[in-house]
Amino acid sequence: MKRLTFLFVFILFPMAFAATANANDLDETLRVKSQNPQVTEQGQKLFEQICASCHAKDLSGATGFNLKDGEWVHGSAPSQILNNVKTGFLNAGMPGFKAVFNETELEAIVAYVLSKREGWGDLSYKLYQLNGADDTQVTEDKLIKTGELPKGLADFSIPEVKHYFIEFEGDFYAPKDKDTQVWLQWGFPHELNVFVNGEHVEKGGTAWFPTWRLQRGKQRLKVTYRSGTSKLNQRNLILIGTNLDLTVKLFPLSTKAKGIVEEKKYEIKAAGEILVQRKRILDLPPSTVSIGFPSKLNYGFNTKSCSVVGLWQGEMLNIGPNIAGRGEDPSLPLGEWVFHAPKQLKHATESAACRYKRYRLEEGNPVFSYELEQNQYTLTAIPRSSNTLDFVYTVIGPQPVKLVLPDMPQVRWRHGDKQLSPLDPQGTVLKPNKDGRVVITATLQQP
Repeated sequence: MKRLTFLFVFILFPMAFAATANANDLDETLRVKSQNPQVTEQGQKLFEQICASCHAKDLSGATGFNLKDGEWVHGSAPSQILNNVKTGFLNAGMPGFKAVFNETELEAIVAYVLSKREGWGDLSYKLYQLNGADDTQVTEDKLIKTGELPKGLADFSIPEVKHYFIEFEGDFYAPKDKDTQVWLQWGFPHELNVFVNGEHVEKGGTAWFPTWRLQRGKQRLKVTYRSGTSKLNQRNLILIGTNLDLTVKLFPLSTKAKGIVEEKKYEIKAAGEILVQRKRILDLPPSTVSIGFPSKLNYGFNTKSCSVVGLWQGEMLNIGPNIAGRGEDPSLPLGEWVFHAPKQLKHATESAACRYKRYRLEEGNPVFSYELEQNQYTLTAIPRSSNTLDFVYTVIGPQPVKLVLPDMPQVRWRHGDKQLSPLDPQGTVLKPNKDGRVVITATLQQP
């Protein structure tokens, strides 16, 4: 019996080893593909077709899980993610996609998901007990506790001693396409230090809101904290990844920060009717009114300059940051920018001053009225499709309408049958029809 058992184990061991080796090879293959823009672009298109409805276009989660953070319920290895996409979880409402996509397409989807990772991966901690508030000597004999943090969040509530030093370290994924930083909310007088790839990062920001610059992409991140003389009820720190001007709170780095980031999500979408919002919006100037259409085209009209200061394609807005921050943080467009200020569709005029009057609704669509250089204008926008929008100007009197068009390669501008060039900084002169109307059509080209 013992010999049979030994023989059974002997046979199974190389099989298990081979399976592990194959998984490791696949993991590496998928990681390499996540660095390939052609593969991730293909994966993005497939993801947005099928997966975005449950996991959100930005992968932040909706009815499905957040796919950007470090918390993976069913395994975080690339090969495990691929298997989960193939087989699904019908009891949780997720079908398997093995019969929908081929192997190359499935791997492209996983590569895209991997390329969008944010936050810590294999996060662990070490806790040292110190002898008092003034003790700064961190030595191995003072180490009292270590552990793993599978949710990828630094937990500053772990210590159960009064005087301590705690260290969090792991692989960290910052966005590859933008500069980001670690931000400590209410940072004074906390003794926090940040290390990237073994190098100490110089602290920026202010005493109450210090920041530490991250590298783009994958890096090794270590954060240390010494309790010192800080108050006991203030030690559960709020660490958040932000953009460099602190206008967007991107992802949490600590457990307490997670709830703060999650409450900054309140999406409004023009599903069945036109929506009008007067809230502060990222990349758009103050006093901008935003309009969203069910065709998933949206624009912003600025009441100070009487110009179209933004156009984006997709869903309308996440107004959560503006609500949760009581106006401190801007609302975020949910789609992709076509253009935004300083590029704008505006009147070519020597006078920058306009006098905005009001807007009225025509079948739910706002019509803006304003005065510019003693001329009376109205402006509204009418979508033709998901990629075509008419900007309709009316003017009282026979004077022409002179406009400066934003120069964007993905937009084609037309006036009737005439294609317009946005290259003239002096503007394009357009003659109104007998009703005083000038219609400018913006057609978005497919990438």
